[in-house]
Amino acid sequence: MKLLAKKDKKSQFSKFPSFVYTILYILILLISISFIFTASAQEDIKKSIQVINPRPDFALSLRLDKGTGATYAPGERIRIYFRSTKSAYVTIFGYDSRGNIRLLFPNQYQRSHSIEANREYHIDGVIEKGTSTGIEYVQGFATAEPVIVTREMERKLVEENFPIIGEGINIFTKRIKGVLSALPPQRWVSSEILHYQVINRTAENGQLRVSSSPSGAEVYLSNRYAGRTPLSMEQIRVGEYVMRIEHPGYQIWSRTIRINPNRTTTMHADLERIKQYGSIAIRCNEDDARIYLDGQYKGQTERNRNVILEQVSEGSHDVRITLSTYQDWSQRVQVRPNQRIQLNVNLEKVMRTGTLEIDSNVDNARIYLDGEYQRRTSINRSVIIDNIREGIYELRIMKEGYLDYINNIRITPGQTYYIDVRLEPEQKEGAIAINCNESNARIFINGVYNTTTFANQTRIIDELQEGVYEIVVIKDSFRTWLDEIRVYPGETTSVFVNLIRVENY
Repeated sequence: MKLLAKKDKKSQFSKFPSFVYTILYILILLISISFIFTASAQEDIKKSIQVINPRPDFALSLRLDKGTGATYAPGERIRIYFRSTKSAYVTIFGYDSRGNIRLLFPNQYQRSHSIEANREYHIDGVIEKGTSTGIEYVQGFATAEPVIVTREMERKLVEENFPIIGEGINIFTKRIKGVLSALPPQRWVSSEILHYQVINRTAENGQLRVSSSPSGAEVYLSNRYAGRTPLSMEQIRVGEYVMRIEHPGYQIWSRTIRINPNRTTTMHADLERIKQYGSIAIRCNEDDARIYLDGQYKGQTERNRNVILEQVSEGSHDVRITLSTYQDWSQRVQVRPNQRIQLNVNLEKVMRTGTLEIDSNVDNARIYLDGEYQRRTSINRSVIIDNIREGIYELRIMKEGYLDYINNIRITPGQTYYIDVRLEPEQKEGAIAINCNESNARIFINGVYNTTTFANQTRIIDELQEGVYEIVVIKDSFRTWLDEIRVYPGETTSVFVNLIRVENY
């Protein structure tokens, strides 16, 4: 059957004129020659740019997000990963199908080309619209010193992100080889040469717009990296994709989306933070105070011991401590992941106060509470002392020439303690010491009998107010003795009385 079928086909073709077969043959031949020439030319480019260190001391590896040999269309994003086994200065170049050379790394977003050992870095780019189809190459170099990037390259980086190197491939490669050959083999290495193909996709495509809060999240379509938000993709093959959006510290966002022909699919992802926790240690000067976190009761304090609040989510929180008869304590704290905040709480008693009202019979007497001066009295009006904390106080009122007033008073919250103070004048007393040569003589002070004398003994008359006193001493058969004596406060005035007998009595 197969042979027949094949023979029948041949018989059908035999119906066409012979010149048709000739034209078809020529077309096939031209296409084959063009393909062979293109493949050969592209292989020549790869060989001409290849720089190999036969005895490298370390390695530089490159990889594409879609794998080497992948296809990209104009408008599509591309990511190149690279890693060095030693810390080094890395320079990466791209070679397009037209023979242009571009500096890919460093670039405007990654100015420093010094990288750390065994850490993976990447370059993000987009295949420009209007890019010619064909195979493009990527090659990197790692050196111990920054010898490849020239001042001209640095100048161009100011103006363009991935600047074109204005040299032909042969001249450029010759110069690179010259720079590297001046270094010991142990101080430089080249990467393998990656290649990918730029094509014009003929299948129906759609567009995609992706945003996120926060922005800068990585977008993956069916596990293939697409770029960072906000992201705009112009040429996406029609079909369903699993979109995954990742951002450090946030939960992974995932949806199944469909790309429709000649339409724009718009997606926005509100990313949720991954909850992380810290703790709060509370040390209080009082027992049994109530602890509130963001208004929720969490327990009670222990005097001079830490009470730990565990699993407190990161961020701002309000802490409040309450205890009866004490002022509330509150503070806003910032909790950080895996960290403990120490709070030292000193509760203060609520000031419960009363008032003291004093009336007095003298002006300008000094008022003291527990030895602390307050103010002075007034004879015409009450003196009011307010905001006195509750408790028992010693009230002392003093004025020169008056006896001190001393009393204990109790101040009650919200009430007025009233007191009427009567100051007594200070008693200024002195004394007279009378010495007499006779006994039983009668002593009169200001005409008033007081006592009798003892011969050759002192008679003390005390409790006399300051002033002048008339002293009279009388005894029968003796002349009367009379004198005026001044008494001074706190002093004793001595008097010597010599009674003389009356003759012929």
